[in-house]
Amino acid sequence: MLTFDVSRLITPTEALGQGDDPLESWTICDVGEADPCRITSLENWTTHFLTHVDAPRHFFDDGATLDQLPLERFAASALVVDVGDALVVTPTHVPDADLAGLAVLFKTTASTWDTRVFHPQHPYVGVGAARELVARGANIVGIDYLSVDRFGDDEYPAHKTLLASGVIVLEGLDLAEIEAGEYELVAYPLRIHDADGSPVRAVLRR
Repeated sequence: MLTFDVSRLITPTEALGQGDDPLESWTICDVGEADPCRITSLENWTTHFLTHVDAPRHFFDDGATLDQLPLERFAASALVVDVGDALVVTPTHVPDADLAGLAVLFKTTASTWDTRVFHPQHPYVGVGAARELVARGANIVGIDYLSVDRFGDDEYPAHKTLLASGVIVLEGLDLAEIEAGEYELVAYPLRIHDADGSPVRAVLRR
């Protein structure tokens, strides 16, 4: 079985949302005469940075939190769909099949972009595609940029359409080396109480 890491590398140089403080880490102590071990402090980390999942609670007061979702939902059969240089994922990109229980991951040109720079004009999931994915029963919908919605759209139609129906959103994937096709996805979140989202180590297996 082949295993592919499709997570972004966590470093201070990775771009987050426009205007967000960069991720930081610093050594509290290190192996030496004064201390027996190394411990690192992590700063400016949120539940929604780089490769992460969104729970319905992200946008809805009464939405399920991550700890209320069955763990098995984060390990699923997956379809990687290559949309080429399309800026918007449309209903025509959604597989014409029963997607019940599946993760549908959209590969765009964003996987080849410089991740040290924030790109406002990034690919996103159109509301029509989001509705089609809900109608076909998708379990997880993922994309290889930091949001499924268009930058600057304060209505967040893709997030709200998907999360209102309990579809898990997976953002910030790195699909540069991944061909379109069938895989097994594992993207377990951290076990955070009452969480609206969590960073994940997303892996595809084939």
